[in-house]
Amino acid sequence: MESDTWEGIGGPEESEGPEILPTIHLRSLLPSLTPKLAVVAEEILADPALVVRQSVSELAQRTGTSMSTIVRLCQELGLRGFQDLKLRLAAEVSTMGFADPSESDDRESILSKVLSSTVDSISHTQHTLDNATFNQVSELLVNARSIIFLGAGASAAVAFDAAFRFRTLGHRAEFHNDSHMQLTAARFLRPGDVALAISHSGSTRETLTALEAATSGGAHTVAITTFARSPLAELADLVLLAGGTESEFRIAAVSSRLAHLAVVDALFVAAARLRPERARAAQELWSDMIAEHRLSPPWATRRELAD
Repeated sequence: MESDTWEGIGGPEESEGPEILPTIHLRSLLPSLTPKLAVVAEEILADPALVVRQSVSELAQRTGTSMSTIVRLCQELGLRGFQDLKLRLAAEVSTMGFADPSESDDRESILSKVLSSTVDSISHTQHTLDNATFNQVSELLVNARSIIFLGAGASAAVAFDAAFRFRTLGHRAEFHNDSHMQLTAARFLRPGDVALAISHSGSTRETLTALEAATSGGAHTVAITTFARSPLAELADLVLLAGGTESEFRIAAVSSRLAHLAVVDALFVAAARLRPERARAAQELWSDMIAEHRLSPPWATRRELAD
């Protein structure tokens, strides 16, 4: 049959695609796809379980595209053809337990679904984050003369938290909430400094401009973003991909923001492990400094209360 010919075409005998969930990979590529490929990608993302049950010709008809377009999309994912994609989608669908909150949901259901989505987003990051790149970024941050964290909107909160945490390790780390101050600080960075930009979309103009300024001074640049081919990912020297699917009700990319926070936490712990003596001395100094601003509760030790 016609579908049998097209479902397996498009690559080598063994798939050479990365070990990443297909819906997460598709979503990360979506901004850079051609209009026809994007139509197919959005249809797959809308109902992956249905795609698993369809032939390539049925999907082509449903999307108003061609079988060759679908094969090209599979190749963009590093897969050998549509059958390979269906197998991976089937494996992913079997583990899905989250549905978007609906208007008919009670508050208990909403809580359960939002928490499940957050867990899924952080779990997906294990598939999108490259370990070698993570190690490189950890080394850069530990050895940096100074670090500036960049972010706007919801990502500003993540950047602020990152700067705060690396300050408590004794690093010269800063974040400025004002975009003009971010741009100014980034422009004065030099070789040996690091600028780390955080953006869900990877297309926020203020963040891009600041990272470009850091690049012009010779600083190392790092991006934490959800989309692999976003302008921010293209601009940065190193990219950490994090984040999962977004619900219709999740304004400001909440689940991806929490995944980005998890990556920041992991970088913080890695930095502490790479320079344990320095981290221990800085943390003790920090604990002593804030001790006078806390009550003396009997329910926890000072170390347990350290922020």
